[in-house]
Amino acid sequence: MDQHPENRGRLVAYDVRFDSYEIAVRRNVSQQISFCPWCGERLPASQRERWFDELEALGVDPMKEPYPEKYKTARWRLPD
Repeated sequence: MDQHPENRGRLVAYDVRFDSYEIAVRRNVSQQISFCPWCGERLPASQRERWFDELEALGVDPMKEPYPEKYKTARWRLPD
């Protein structure tokens, strides 16, 4: 969807960590979306909660402290 011709100005962005899409609301504010705004197709389920759950299980609060590099990409979702 990042390459969609209607996505001029990067209205829709992909967050690789969560495997989710967000639509810009205003500067530095976005809203996660579940459907493509152009064709209506359902988008992949977000992995955001799982991401936070895994970091919590490691004893890491990503809002307050650094977290492992693999959690900055999609690598954390891949089998070891």
